[in-house]
Amino acid sequence: MMHQAPTDMTVAAAGPRAGQGYLSLQGLTKRYHDFLAVEAIDLDVAQGEFVALLGPSGCGKTTTLRMIAGLVPTSGGRIVVAGQDLTAVPPHKRDMGLVFQSYALFPHMTIAQNVAFGLEMRRLPRMEIAARVAEAVAMVRLEGREDRRPAQLSGGQQQRVALARALVVRPSILLFDEPLSNLDAKLREEMRSEIREIQQRLGTTALFVTHDQDEALTMSDRIVVMSHGRIEQIGRPEDLYERPATPFVARFVGRTNRFTGNAHGTTIRLGDLAVRAATQRSGPVEVMIRPHRVALAAAGCVPADGLNSVTGIVRRTTYSGDFVQYLVDADGLTFMVEEATVGHGRIAPAGTAVTLTWAPADTLVYEAAP
Repeated sequence: MMHQAPTDMTVAAAGPRAGQGYLSLQGLTKRYHDFLAVEAIDLDVAQGEFVALLGPSGCGKTTTLRMIAGLVPTSGGRIVVAGQDLTAVPPHKRDMGLVFQSYALFPHMTIAQNVAFGLEMRRLPRMEIAARVAEAVAMVRLEGREDRRPAQLSGGQQQRVALARALVVRPSILLFDEPLSNLDAKLREEMRSEIREIQQRLGTTALFVTHDQDEALTMSDRIVVMSHGRIEQIGRPEDLYERPATPFVARFVGRTNRFTGNAHGTTIRLGDLAVRAATQRSGPVEVMIRPHRVALAAAGCVPADGLNSVTGIVRRTTYSGDFVQYLVDADGLTFMVEEATVGHGRIAPAGTAVTLTWAPADTLVYEAAP
């Protein structure tokens, strides 16, 4: 079934108005000598919202998170929480919990001692510490393991200890610095669900740094896509996927077929192939088409009216469990096509002649880079 994406390629960021967020970053900047790591970022996060900072390595997302935590000094701009300017406030007075990629657990301490560490630094009464540690350990499902040390735990259990240590101080904001990157794929999926469920249950505001688009799409209320120290787009997961504002976002969020061509109104020439889009352009363009928005049928099938259509030959077929991926050579171009295996018929082997179809609204068109 073909899904038609809206034709408006500009996306207004959903969420709080400028300067109205519970957490507000206002012109946040970080410069290392001549290198501008983060450039004048403006971002407002509502109370209880889960926001992912998504981008490739070196895009400035971790630097941004560490400035919010107070671990890296800013070069400009402000960090405001609940109306209070925290830009010059030391880290231990910011009421934030930070979960690191490396877990950063004390190897000589037990689980209970690791979790209690932040409370002891705050000099809370011993009885309150014990009660809050028990509560945090139960929250991450590690009851009965309080006397074990980190070396006796699996990677997933160590990550739960790190999460409990951040939660036990009851922070107003939780900061996650790629906390799942050291886990295997199955465990990452489980921890995504657990972190999101705990965050929603507690209503804690959270920022989650990741380079994994699946993590960002499945966990977040909104996603901030970053590149070269700047924000490319802010929006809900469905906004970024269905209506990417820039070619970078289209490439980075989800898989895509990418071509260059020339546009004349809604018609685009991709070499010898003419395709239609739902938006009008003129001149050199970059074209993106999502693989799962392309339908594959036997050669000779007559497409429905209004659809783009091209015939080609399957070059390679890859079975991935959830979907079948085809590489199809057509009119001098190579298309990637993905079909779900649910209710799927016979898989087309290499050498099969096929017809590809997709809706004009699924032809995403951008002005070509100069």
